[in-house]
Formats: sequence, structure tokens, C-alpha cells
Amino acid sequence: MISSSIPSNYFSPRFYVKSDPATGLMSTRQGDRLVAVPDFLLRSIHRALQSEAGQAGTLALYTFGFSWGGSFYDHIRGEIESYQGKTIMLTNAVEFFATMRQLWTVHGMGNISIDFSHRQHGLIVVTTENSILTTGSEIGLQSSNLPWHQLQAGFIAAWFSRWAGKDIRACATDWTEPVSESPEGIDSQDMQESHTTFLVGSASKIQKVEPWIKQGMRTAAIIEKLTVS
Repeated sequence: MISSSIPSNYFSPRFYVKSDPATGLMSTRQGDRLVAVPDFLLRSIHRALQSEAGQAGTLALYTFGFSWGGSFYDHIRGEIESYQGKTIMLTNAVEFFATMRQLWTVHGMGNISIDFSHRQHGLIVVTTENSILTTGSEIGLQSSNLPWHQLQAGFIAAWFSRWAGKDIRACATDWTEPVSESPEGIDSQDMQESHTTFLVGSASKIQKVEPWIKQGMRTAAIIEKLTVS
């Protein structure tokens, strides 16, 4: 007998996150422990890197994000394949990226959208909204530099590298101005939603993008420059 049922949303918060009021601990539906990372810790990591390494701290953040993202993908891949009864490679792209949006949200990384309209040029546009991974990115502004979005860039690059089996990089090309804390008297829900846009592609292509970002170019202009015949 072949099952024709369609699996439900595996990452629905109602079923994926299990809490134990007696211990105050949370776990996944598989029983794996979930850890809540406080804003203070993420900002402290950024401050420490800026203090100890200066602009070299951005490379450390990207490397850490890439390692974290790769481990995250490997772990989540096992859960998805066990639940769906097939490998990720046998999952069509639409279904896979719908699942990706679900797991991004339930793990506190905000909403993610993926634009493949420039895939013929080897580029994917990824936008995240209200992601915990942007916390601390404003630290880079203290020295009149660009905000440090490398933690999230590395995380996204690792995810696509694992999925595609290729060396993929990501670079933030647009963002809302990050803030370190909510202004006094303003509820956080009333504040402007934060978003960050990344260009994702081969290492050779994204390496061209990073200097343009420092020159003030943003997503639309960069795509035009990369895709011109």
C-alpha cells in the first residue's frame, strides 16, 4: 500500500515546540533540547569582537555563522527526511523552500523569502524580516562602518552550500537601520519591522559585491551591474 497523504507542517510551533513548566525547559517534537539565546549575549559577542579584532571581527562572525548554519542544516535535514520518508534531494524545490520558511520562523529567525528571478545569472535574492540573527549588527555603526550582518550572511551561505553541494556565499546588500534597543515609551510591536536582503551566489561572484556595498551600492544597482551583458 502506498500512502498518498501529504504531511502537515512539521514545524508548526503548536506541535514542534514542547515545554516542561516544571523545569522551564523546551524541546523539539523529537526531544532535542532548544536553547533560547538572549539579545544581550548576541550583542556582547559583537561588542567583544569589535573591541578585540576591529573590522576583522566581521570575518569571525561570518565564519561562526557558516559553521552554525552548516550544523543546523545537517541536523534539520535528518528530521525532515525522517518525517517525510524521503531524502531532501527527492523533495521538489517548492516544497523544500516552503519547509525552509516554516523552520526559519519556529526557530526565531523571522520570516524568510527567496527570489529566484535572477537564477539565470547565478544569483538568489534572500530577504529576512525580524530575524534574531540581526541582533548586534548595529555594533559596526559605532565606528562609522556598515552594520555587521555577517553572522546571518554566513548562516544563509552554509544552508545553501549544503543544499546545493557547492561553495556558496552570501552578502547583505540592503537593510533597515538597526537599533540597539526600543526607544523609551514605544512598544516594540509598534516599531518599524526590520529586514535584511542578501545576494546569494558563487564565491567568485559575491566577492565582487562586497566592495560595491562599501561604496554605497545596494541590491537593485548591484544586480544590474552583475547581470549586464
